[in-house]
Amino acid sequence: MTDTVTASSDAQTQPRPAQTVEVLLAQLREDDVLPTAQELVVLSDMSLADMRRVQEAWNTISDGCRLHVIRALVEESVANLHVQLGRLLRLALKDALPDVRILAIRGLWEDREADLVGPLIHILNNDPYDTVRAAAAEALGAFVLAGELDELSPALAMRAEDALLAVLHADMEPLSVQARALESIAFSGETGIRELIEDCYYSHDEEMRLAALRAMGRSADVRWRSTVQAELGSPETDMRAAAARACGELEARDALEDLIELLSDEGKAVRLASIFALGRLGGRRAKEMLSAMSASEDPDEAQTAEHALEEALFYGDAQSIPLFDETLEEWDDEADDWEAW
Repeated sequence: MTDTVTASSDAQTQPRPAQTVEVLLAQLREDDVLPTAQELVVLSDMSLADMRRVQEAWNTISDGCRLHVIRALVEESVANLHVQLGRLLRLALKDALPDVRILAIRGLWEDREADLVGPLIHILNNDPYDTVRAAAAEALGAFVLAGELDELSPALAMRAEDALLAVLHADMEPLSVQARALESIAFSGETGIRELIEDCYYSHDEEMRLAALRAMGRSADVRWRSTVQAELGSPETDMRAAAARACGELEARDALEDLIELLSDEGKAVRLASIFALGRLGGRRAKEMLSAMSASEDPDEAQTAEHALEEALFYGDAQSIPLFDETLEEWDDEADDWEAW
């Protein structure tokens, strides 16, 4: 999120509009002209009293206007760190429009407060729209990871994991929801997750195979390195992109030359994922390629390369503390040799 904040500091510290929440709500109910994002920031970091006013008036605002408000503010919050939408987006989680609920879930992506676990699980289990349920499954991954990092109580983290596993083991669940659930449960260190990822990787469904590849990268399990590296040669653009990102997440240094080759891939998503991965791998060769890519005519590639160069200072340094237990990969190789013998 901070990566997108490249404007001057003045853009982030500009004062709020002079109007009050009450004035804005009256405008939202009556005017045909939709307020700008800057006019809407009065809804940022609201007091409890203002939150109650919004809650009472919310359902009297038209569908199109509510959608505009949430979309505009979520976009503004990405560019302006001073926009805090926690209270408003919690209200929007219960909105009648599925698109508003999805925007609210995604807008809360950096919010790790424990009170969100229950509502997200409720949405995952009960929302009538698969797209909303898939967004909730994706969002719960952050809480699984927080549990692994001891940033969330074990009980709440387990609630999130149990909800995701229930979706994955259900027979009639839509694949779109199960795919997001697999990507989220991959952060868990619980027994059986590796086998679950492996089963999905060998699925006949392309969406589940893609989700499994993304899950491998999130798993912090170095035994997936050879698998994700092999998928760099997939004929499918999405698979190559997911494999490239996973190579970076797993610090698969043997994939360095393959990733460099993918910098000229026809798929932009593949090129961006490869740039990300090189930033994670670090080293002289990777930094040289990232420096060259930072001069790309494509602004997305240039910006991603600049950020990756910054990350290369933290990842892939020979003097840094290893992020992974390399003995896992060695043990896996020995097991393969024993089975072959």
